[in-house]
Amino acid sequence: MGIFSKLASGAKDNQHIANGVSAVLRALDDYDQSKDDNVLIFAAYITRLAILDTFEKSGYNVAYICYSNINGKLTRITWLQASLMTYGRITNYIEYLDSATKELIESILDRGEAFVIIDKKMSHDEKKPFTD
Repeated sequence: MGIFSKLASGAKDNQHIANGVSAVLRALDDYDQSKDDNVLIFAAYITRLAILDTFEKSGYNVAYICYSNINGKLTRITWLQASLMTYGRITNYIEYLDSATKELIESILDRGEAFVIIDKKMSHDEKKPFTD
């Protein structure tokens, strides 16, 4: 792979993570108010799709930097911070949920059967900001 291809791929990965962080943080803020489990399920799906999948595809390097819109401000964050702000926060919340909902969200985060079911229902256009 040439240097320009690597740069373009890295920029695309950063954009997916930035879009994911922004969407997930908005969803988690909404969850704080509503305590609607469906919001947490959505946040887990986007976390898996935009953040965890990108980490795995790119070779997770905690020092990589991206810029994400957080609370209306463009904020510089590392991939480690992106992970803690999304995955870390979700795993914190699920400790207090009933076992069925907890297992469902864990299945989504682990790219299990629940993730596959949701992913099949999502259109390409809905997933486009978060993945290739």
